[in-house]
Amino acid sequence: MFGFSTTSWVFFSIAVSCAIFSSFLVYQEIGEVNRKLPDDKQISYFGMYPGKMAMIKREYKRLYPVGRVDFWRVAFQIAAFVFLALVAITAGFFR
Repeated sequence: MFGFSTTSWVFFSIAVSCAIFSSFLVYQEIGEVNRKLPDDKQISYFGMYPGKMAMIKREYKRLYPVGRVDFWRVAFQIAAFVFLALVAITAGFFR
C-alpha cells in the first residue's frame, strides 16, 4: 500500500505550482502570437490538444525567434512531471 508523507505533499504542491505557471505561460504565448496575427487567424484560448500546442509553438518561434516564453513553458512542464514522479516515488507507488 502507498500513502502520502509530508515530503510527498511538498512535491505534489510544487508539481501543481509548476503546472499552473506553465499554463499561464501558454496563455501569454497565445496572447503574444495573437497580437501579431490578423483577426481571422487568431488562436483561441480554449481547447488545448497536441496539434494546437505544436501550432502555437511554431507560430511563436516564427514571430519571436529570440523569445523565451516557450522555453520557460516547456521547462515548467518538465519540472511538473519530474515532481509528479517524485510524488509517486516518495508515496511508495513503486514498492
